[in-house]
Amino acid sequence: MKALYICDEKEEWQHIRSILNRFFSRLELICVLSGEDAIEYLSYEGPFVMILIEASLRSDHPSELTKKLLPLTGEKPFIFVGAKVHINDRVDEDLYMRSEMNEIVFRPIETNALIGKVQKCLDWAKNEEFEKSIEELEKDELLPMKLRSFYLFNKLPYDVFVELTSTKYVKVISAGKKYLHSDINAYAKKRVKHLYLRKNEYLKFLEDSIEALMIQYESNKSNSNKVMANQIRSALVIQQYVRSVGVTENITKLVDRTILASRNVTLEHKRFKSILKVFPTDKLDLAEQAILTMYLAESMLMVLSWASETSRKKLGLASLLYDSMLEDDELYKIHSLEDPNIEMFTEEQQESYRDHPLRAATIAANFTGYPEADFIIAQHHEKPKGEGFPNKLTTNKLSAHSCIFILANNFVIRYAEQKNRKGAIIDIFRDMKAIYNQGNFKDPIMALQKSII
Repeated sequence: MKALYICDEKEEWQHIRSILNRFFSRLELICVLSGEDAIEYLSYEGPFVMILIEASLRSDHPSELTKKLLPLTGEKPFIFVGAKVHINDRVDEDLYMRSEMNEIVFRPIETNALIGKVQKCLDWAKNEEFEKSIEELEKDELLPMKLRSFYLFNKLPYDVFVELTSTKYVKVISAGKKYLHSDINAYAKKRVKHLYLRKNEYLKFLEDSIEALMIQYESNKSNSNKVMANQIRSALVIQQYVRSVGVTENITKLVDRTILASRNVTLEHKRFKSILKVFPTDKLDLAEQAILTMYLAESMLMVLSWASETSRKKLGLASLLYDSMLEDDELYKIHSLEDPNIEMFTEEQQESYRDHPLRAATIAANFTGYPEADFIIAQHHEKPKGEGFPNKLTTNKLSAHSCIFILANNFVIRYAEQKNRKGAIIDIFRDMKAIYNQGNFKDPIMALQKSII
């Protein structure tokens, strides 16, 4: 358990910490100098069971700071520490009285008073957050949901868990209670990739996500940045949905809307390199790569004057689904069956990688109105000289649309690895041209060049 203490007198840190360490060995006190530091810690540390604020702070007014922190902390106990004059002058009574959990500790500090009030806060925390939150659950009772999916909402009608052990899970979102996106961000910074839902609520979450995404498309249709962010979230939901549920009318509508949205953004920015400058490449994970591949393929179609609705749809679906069947997200970093890094994965994961183009193609074949998307997906790891997989096709066996997709996807994957390196785009293109400038790839490689440079 952690508590956060905001005080700009460092000698007081050790004083408070020594008292708490004597009586609460399991409580870790994090000390910061200012409200700015506190906000930063709240974004990636935690959860904090209580917040202690020094009433004599020079850098921040305690009442104003508390108002800033409340949206980040949610319902947590606040303990205001200070001389009576500072408490009376700088801590608004209505702020202190807003919750029965809040406490005041007057200076000079009496150890028993501090311990008693900290204990009261801990009792609340155990009751509200910890003892009631830890549950013994079998792994097959739950399904993992990617962390980024939870940014779509701020309240859910069901409980959400994070894994502690193979059988113990902590409830991190309670049904019907608001949660903060900063809490989700804190888990992301700790490299938590999934939160867990009970099986019977997993599908409901996905269906609710589809509905929320469709509403966002309607409300943000003129804002290209928000549209692209919504497309990334859509890719995430689509990939999880087809893996666990399959193809339904609702997911087809979301796919249609996600692909359609790319047309207006492309027309607005005209060239892919303009889109790349504003695209939200936070992580360039599978969802972001899917949408970026869609935009690059669309741009190449426009260069080649092939941008028909049918072409857009088949390449759009291929972009959304091509890696949707990978069992482990890290597998997208493997470039071929000869990649030495594949040995880092289990045999089962390696088998998943070998099979994923055909498994994703099977899913794509169940969508109506997307002709040849399944063939494009099945071929996305093929290479000009027949060195790819799964069918070792040579350039003359690949359709023009498959060639466009292979180039677009290869560029995006390489860009994801090198995006922060100066000159990366030109170097990536030169390497790709040396490999792909032959046969049915010749016109698409020219279109790639005009799109990115």
